[in-house]
Amino acid sequence: MAEKFIFDVANSLLGKLASYAFEEASRAYGVYEDIQGFKDTLSIVRGLLLDAEEKDNKHGMQEWLRQIHNICSDAENVFDGFELQHKRKQVVEASGSTAMK
Repeated sequence: MAEKFIFDVANSLLGKLASYAFEEASRAYGVYEDIQGFKDTLSIVRGLLLDAEEKDNKHGMQEWLRQIHNICSDAENVFDGFELQHKRKQVVEASGSTAMK
């Protein structure tokens, strides 16, 4: 059951990373290639999560799932902050300064 929740988090994260806005922001900050590598790795993890759902979860698998959940949650927070920073930058560039806001 836990792997279904983690799978959903990983899927959500992949969806954000694949969005046009996020790709645009990652290019603007020069991290596009790094993000693509992360997407590839996350796709592999997502496949392993599907495999884990079909197998009997042993203690090692449960620990791995816990760690993957933490990593995905942390990554989602980082990417949300990254996207927010990019949007802030766009607002500042459009308005001319933060003092006017």
